[in-house]
Amino acid sequence: MNKGKYIAGLIAMILLSAGILFGCNAEEKGSIAQVRSTPDTTGQSSSEAGGGKRELTVVKESKPPAEQGIAVERIHQMNSANIEKWLSDHELEIQVTTVEKQATATKEAQYSYHRFRFDLETGERLSIKEQTGADQREVIKSFLSPDGKYSFIQTWKDKYKAVNEIKNMATGERHEVAVDNYMEVGGWLNNDSYVLAAGSMKDRGEIWNISVDGTRKKIELQDPDVESFTEFATGNGKIYYTDANSRMKSFTPTQSRPTLLANDVSTMSLSPDSQRIAVSTARSGGQEDSRLLIYDTGGHVQGLLIGKGDLLSHQSWSPDSSRLAFAVYTEDKGGMNGIYIFDTVSGKVSPLGLSYYPVYPLSWNPSGTRLGITVDDKEKLIVTHIVDFKK
Repeated sequence: MNKGKYIAGLIAMILLSAGILFGCNAEEKGSIAQVRSTPDTTGQSSSEAGGGKRELTVVKESKPPAEQGIAVERIHQMNSANIEKWLSDHELEIQVTTVEKQATATKEAQYSYHRFRFDLETGERLSIKEQTGADQREVIKSFLSPDGKYSFIQTWKDKYKAVNEIKNMATGERHEVAVDNYMEVGGWLNNDSYVLAAGSMKDRGEIWNISVDGTRKKIELQDPDVESFTEFATGNGKIYYTDANSRMKSFTPTQSRPTLLANDVSTMSLSPDSQRIAVSTARSGGQEDSRLLIYDTGGHVQGLLIGKGDLLSHQSWSPDSSRLAFAVYTEDKGGMNGIYIFDTVSGKVSPLGLSYYPVYPLSWNPSGTRLGITVDDKEKLIVTHIVDFKK
């Protein structure tokens, strides 16, 4: 009789323990269930109770473990508009396209374009005064130094000629740089100098190291396998590019012979902190798809591939280099398609749930909390979606 009661009690204890453990996993988020043995003080023999009785202690953590990755808070939609540039975290300059005349069997459609300042918080849209006369033909592009103290400014009079200047952002003082260039390929080498691959009508042209005081010095590159720069990036004292054989290389202003970093490179994108390079591979050597990999600046692959498909494009790093947005198109609908975000902290790749393919570059706001995506639309020509991420 006593033995039967003991067995029944033991079964009940096991079931109760299992039930409590299950309840902790399902309901006690952020808690840790621990089973421990304690000395038996009931006088029961060790042969009967297994050397002690079992207790379940639920230990609540002060904070749940931090989760990395992405979470979308909301999505804004702007019809018939694309992003020209971000003015702040919530303000941006947009261009709205309007159909003036529909296409006919003999004539193409006619469009008009107007720029606006748009506030995502208030929904306010203000018209930006259009340029007139000679100014209408000018295109001004500026590139801020990593520390924000200087800006390299190019004013293009036409598609072959630009006036180059260095601007001190604190004083407004400008230094004109006496360099003829046909390309806008370049980037800040560090806080004190800008590298410009000027290009030429005949060959790759000169490469200039331009100081913040406006002085310039020619950079030598001994590489017969590059006639023009299609992929070019600079940062942390190094210059990166791809040659005619799809090889990614690097060199410095004082090292004219380049270092080979990777083969079969189609596109590359250097992170703003100059610590990582996102590389999409060329479809060659029997490889059926293009792949997206992360390299360090020494040419070493970091982890596994983060994307693959028939076409990988529009890689865009967030300003703080913590995330990489990219687009994938795969004819096989079972493969990767749409916009994805790679989180450098967790190593996770997350789909945004938007299967469309962008027709403009992906565009982060200054703090990296919003991402602009512009896609084609049959009725509205183009539509821009701005994704707000949860902070």
